[in-house]
Amino acid sequence: MDSKSIPELLKRSLQSHMAEADLREDEETQDIIAKLSVLSDKVAEAKAKALAKRAQRLVDDA
Repeated sequence: MDSKSIPELLKRSLQSHMAEADLREDEETQDIIAKLSVLSDKVAEAKAKALAKRAQRLVDDA
């Protein structure tokens, strides 16, 4: 199961609200979405590094 990061969940929620016309799509919301995308990418990178380190430790300990 691939869990979503908090920034990804926030971005999807914001996009959903814009789609339902609860929020309008303007420069501010686009800026927020862009920043959440960058943050989501950073979280995914950090998670991948942590998983790689964990795997390497298992190999080293074996």
